[in-house]
Amino acid sequence: MSKAVEWGNLIDSPARTVKRLKVDNRRTRILSEAEQLALLQACPPKLGRMVRLALITGARFGELLGLRWDDISDTEMVFLETKNGRSRRIPVSHAVKAVLAQCAKTRSGWVFTNARTHEAYTVNGMAHVFRRALQRAGITTGDVSLHTLRHTAISRMIAMGFDDHTVMAISGHQSVRMLERYTHPTNERKLDALTVDLDGLNLGRTENQSLEKAGGRRGARTRGLRIANAALSQLS
Repeated sequence: MSKAVEWGNLIDSPARTVKRLKVDNRRTRILSEAEQLALLQACPPKLGRMVRLALITGARFGELLGLRWDDISDTEMVFLETKNGRSRRIPVSHAVKAVLAQCAKTRSGWVFTNARTHEAYTVNGMAHVFRRALQRAGITTGDVSLHTLRHTAISRMIAMGFDDHTVMAISGHQSVRMLERYTHPTNERKLDALTVDLDGLNLGRTENQSLEKAGGRRGARTRGLRIANAALSQLS
């Protein structure tokens, strides 16, 4: 209705005074390591490259489909078509270069070009292909979408111990509060946090040593983070 007003088809929206329902969307579905590997194996080549880039960069699928070769240099990638309208630059890592090297450059200029229309793919069109890949991968829970790839990538970055501002610069989030939904502490991490030898406390430890003992972000060498690093290496 609001769009109809914006386009001049309506004078006013009859839903303007209707309050939005409150939705608890804080729980975010992410793919396990096994699901990521199964999905990549089930994807046709072109979709596989898109999925791989999404899992590495955490970019929205629409941002990836909007990429042109002019937006990419040897050192950085620029997303111009973003949700908040602000362009975003991220470094081109070796993992990203490896994926881009498999993408053919066409006269259209798009990184991902539809061979039939010679235009960029649409999100809706790729969502249909993605759903079929999910079925082949045996992921039939019904709660996985293209946006799940972004959730998975950002959750992995946080689990690996990268600071909030680094993750925000990559993902395009505008506040630390927006990253809260991507924090998924495992039972192992919770047990680590609750395991303390009060009788053996050394109150003379530095802050960094205390954080490392507690498994904080500055001590990113716990078993859980090694597993996350292993998962990232699979994508690379």
